[in-house]
Parts: sequence; structure tokens; C-alpha cells
Amino acid sequence: MTLTFRLSLLLLVAGCCWNGPEPAESANILFLSPITSYSHTHFFFYTIKALAGRGHTVTHWNGLKPREDIGNVTHLHSAGLQKVNSRHEIGFDANNPVKLWLKHPERMANTCRTCYNDPVFHQLMTSREHFDLIVIEAFMNECMLPLVHHFRAPFIYMSGLPPLPWILESTCTPMSTQEYPGLVTDFTSDMNLVQRTINIAVSTMMVYFRNWLILPRVDAEARQAWINSTEPLPTVKEIENQLSLFITNSQASINYQYFKSSTIVEAGGLHLRPPKPLPKDVESFVNGSGDAGFVVLSFGSIVHGSGMPEATRKIFVAAFSRLPQRVLWKWEDESGMSDLPPNVRLYTWLPPLIDLLAHPKMRLLMTHGGLYSNQETVWSGVPLIGFPVFGDQTNYVVKAQRDGYALKLDWMTLTEDILFDSIQEIINNPKYKENVQKLSSLMREQIEMDRPLERAVHAIEHVARHHGAPHLRPTSCKLNMLQRESMDVTLLLALIVAALVYLAVCGVKLTTSKFFRWAKADRLGKIKTQ
Repeated sequence: MTLTFRLSLLLLVAGCCWNGPEPAESANILFLSPITSYSHTHFFFYTIKALAGRGHTVTHWNGLKPREDIGNVTHLHSAGLQKVNSRHEIGFDANNPVKLWLKHPERMANTCRTCYNDPVFHQLMTSREHFDLIVIEAFMNECMLPLVHHFRAPFIYMSGLPPLPWILESTCTPMSTQEYPGLVTDFTSDMNLVQRTINIAVSTMMVYFRNWLILPRVDAEARQAWINSTEPLPTVKEIENQLSLFITNSQASINYQYFKSSTIVEAGGLHLRPPKPLPKDVESFVNGSGDAGFVVLSFGSIVHGSGMPEATRKIFVAAFSRLPQRVLWKWEDESGMSDLPPNVRLYTWLPPLIDLLAHPKMRLLMTHGGLYSNQETVWSGVPLIGFPVFGDQTNYVVKAQRDGYALKLDWMTLTEDILFDSIQEIINNPKYKENVQKLSSLMREQIEMDRPLERAVHAIEHVARHHGAPHLRPTSCKLNMLQRESMDVTLLLALIVAALVYLAVCGVKLTTSKFFRWAKADRLGKIKTQ
């Protein structure tokens, strides 16, 4: 037996026996996700389950009852957090981002007050337990940051959203405003000069609005809550500057690209899974749709469909009555509708979208356009119609429309004919289905390659194992945001150019003045000699 053959045999045996990396040494991890919205906890659930499966001890504080009992996981349930969620629920009149943003300081103060007065959270505030790592849901949860100081633990932000401008600032990452449109704009990555100017102005103002007006309100509430502390409490911004990592739900095949520093880990799509069977009543209804198939109307967990204006509701009812398809409509009001067409069925609760989208008779999703809706429609190869209500939803729907698998409709201009014609266009024009299936193939291939759930778990383990992983933080963290974006350099160069232009103009004026004085003197001299 030759040496080469022996080595080949050894490598073959080793390859067959290797099942991936060994779990890290068991860590004690605290997860904090006070917003009791399904979309804001979905991303956490699968990560927590995977960490527990690898032997880590997890404590999860949340306002939702656990979906299932998981070994190694302690659920701290605060029913009072529904108050926080009710403040985050948005109505159909929330299409003014400026008004929403101006309400943030007061809403954040109320959120902190609710959390700090919660008895379960108060137990955490006074606990002396040791945690190796704290993971915080990044959206509007700055109230949690004082716990990082209390437990003296490194922390990670984790979010079901792509990075917002202040997250990019906190991770010492350039905002890439020349190609990364702000989530509250309707721009694409192909921006002209005016749009790029607006984009950088809006992104910068959002960061400073948060730093100057929102975070001080959090500081005031935190100081009051920790008033009996034996040592001064750092500001939440000072605590946030210790951020080790940001794990985001963005995914390259459907989200805009941006510069990623070593402190950002993309794990978009980690929640995607094989579909499960539908409940019998739903299965019976959709199977009875024949070749026409069925469509779904759902506005997620934050926007309640039953809250739409009556005139808008009548538009949907009239348009649906003209469809050959059956319609599943998520409608939270149990009193139902008296004018409901026979092809429409209301549900106060729908099965997970990923299960509905996988059904062979599914034709179209009508949605507010949240990120999970976009990810799951692309994953399943189903086109959509988006009705953005607020926040980042416009950004996702505009991107989906640009990618050719969606149509964006405006609440202010919606009519029965526009809605009906849009549904017909999506269902009967094969280009939408073809485009989303191409994108689905790309997404599935990338997720198979990136394995986002494993990536998120390994990133968390790495930070816990290396006590915050300070080696991941770039040296640009020593700079402020204006320096990181090279605005100071741009200003300096502009001043130098302006100074050079000024000196050149002065030089030309001086030379011209001397020339004219010389010419005048020369003419006078000639006149005298005559």
C-alpha cells in the first residue's frame, strides 16, 4: 500500500467522520427583545433554539409566551410588555415619516418607563447573575443598554431589519449613502445627484436626531430607574460604543448592498424552513379554488388590516368580488363583514406565510411589504403587490418592483379598478412569476452557501468566547461619524480649493490693475511728450 493511498484513505475517513465544528464551551447568554411583535422576535427564536441545541444556556426576556419549551432556555415572560407593543402598532394613516420620527423621543421614554417598571425586568436590574454575552434586539430598544453595564458583559445587536444609519454609526461602518438608500426613502441604489444629496442629508440627520433628542430621554429614564445605584450610570451612547457585533437579517439577493465592516454579520433568511401542512379548514378552502388558485391579503403583526378606513375596505371588497381566485384575508375584527363576497374568507389568524406561499395554488401575496414578506415570497417564488404603510416598507416594495416581481400601490390613489387591474396584471403576466423564480433560485443557492443560521450562531459563540471580540472593531471606531465619512477631509479640500481660487482671482485682479495703471501711465507719458 503506497503512502499516497494511505494518506488518501486517512483523509476520506476523516472527512466522513467530521460533522462540522465542535460547539464552543457552554456560554450563559441573555437575550432581550421587549417589543412583542412577531416580526421583531422571529429572528431571535431560531437563533435561540440553535444556541440551546449546541449546549449554551439561554435566558430570554420577552412579552410573548414561548412557542415551545426548549431545553437550556429560560423564558422570562412579561405580560405587561403588550403595552410597549400597542405603542408600536401603526395605523393606515402613518404614511408621514417626519411625524412618526418626531414622536420617537416621547415614545421611547414611555417604552423605557414601561420596561423599568415591569417586575420581571426589575429582577434583572437587581440580579447578580453572570452572563457571558447579552444579545439585544436593535430596533427601539436602547432602554436595554443599562443592563449591559449592570452585568459587565459584552453585547451584540441583532435585528430583523437591514442596518439603519445609527447602527452603521455604532458599528463604525461608512453609510455608503451613494449606493445604499435610506430605509425611509423611496430611492433605489441608482440615485442621481439630488437623490444622493437628500439621502446623505436624511441619513445624517437621523443619526444626530437620535443622538441629541432620543438618547437623552433614555438616559433620563435610566437614571431614574437606577437612582439607588452605588456608582454613576454611563450614558446609553457610551455603553453602545462598546458594541461588539451587529447581526442583521439583510440578504444580498433581495436587499441593497452596502459596505460591511468586520462588526456586521449578514444572516438574512435564517428563519426560512421547509413548509408545513396547512390547517384542514384552510387546506379545504384553497384546494377548492380550482385552476384559478388563491391569493392572500395580510398586513403582518404590527399593522392590523381591520384598522383600514371604511372607504378603503369597500375598495378591496369590490375588487375581490370580481376575481375568479379565492381570497384569504387576515382581518383581526371577529365581527367580520356583512358584505363579504363568497370567494373571500376572513381569518383573525393565518398560518405562517411560508406555509401558504408554498402551496401549489398560491398565486399572489398582497402585503404591507415588510422584509419577512419579501424574503418569504422570493424564497417561495411568488410575486406580490405591496401597500407600504410606514417606515422601511416602501424601501422593500420599491426594490421588489425594480426587480420585476412586484407592483407598488399607493393608499392615497387606490381605486377598485387600480386594485383589480394590478391583481390581473400580476397573475396573468408571466414575467412577474419568471422574475421571482429566478431570484428565488439565486436566494436559495446563496443561503445554501452562506448557511445564515450557522453563521449567526458561530458569530455569537465567537464574541462570547473572546470576551467581546475587541479585535473585530475597526480602528475607524476612534473617529466620529463625520470623520468616518471623510466629510472633514472633503471640507478641508473644498477650503483649499476655495483659497486657491480666491488667491488666483486676487492675483488676476492685481495683475490686471497694474497692467491698466501702466497702460494709462504710458498713454499719459506719450501725450506729454507730444
